[in-house]
Amino acid sequence: MRSLVLVCLFACGSSTTKPAPAKPDRMDTFTINGYLLAGAEYWPYVGTEDIKYPEAVLWGFYPEAGVIGPGEDTPNAETANPKAVACARTAYDALRAFLSSDPPKLRQIVERGADKGYVPRFYLWTNDYTRAATPYPPGVREARLWYWKRKEPAPPKPPGYWKWESTLTQSGECQIPRAEQIEKTLGDELASIAP
Repeated sequence: MRSLVLVCLFACGSSTTKPAPAKPDRMDTFTINGYLLAGAEYWPYVGTEDIKYPEAVLWGFYPEAGVIGPGEDTPNAETANPKAVACARTAYDALRAFLSSDPPKLRQIVERGADKGYVPRFYLWTNDYTRAATPYPPGVREARLWYWKRKEPAPPKPPGYWKWESTLTQSGECQIPRAEQIEKTLGDELASIAP
């Protein structure tokens, strides 16, 4: 029995790192390592015109036409493209993995930048260019991590959000934030709040 316990201690592992939370069946808000994913938005681009904000933006993880997204006042104008939802899911899973790793630079930014409007809140943003012209004159948005701050404080709303932005291209390719872009953004944000 004693040897079985020793074997289990060795085989079962005694690592201090936390395993990544199990993947949920559906996208939803979550908190990992103190970071909150508060919601999701879809930006469907059509033809050659830039999107009309906010009326053409679709709100929620699974936007449906006529349904009011969480925290919004008006119903979604249309139902999200299933391919865009699949791309959002890919980005969602990547964000969960990213936050599960508890990136040191992100932690430093949130801790040092609290008085400068940095908070540990994320929003999932998915661009859908499948109905956009090729080329798209206003330009296709890059998949990236970035921080959005309110111009004017509006309590009780948060002062900003980290945006985890993915892009579904005209050809249907799903692009999510890349490691080198994430690292550069975190480095630049950290440098901007350095004492």
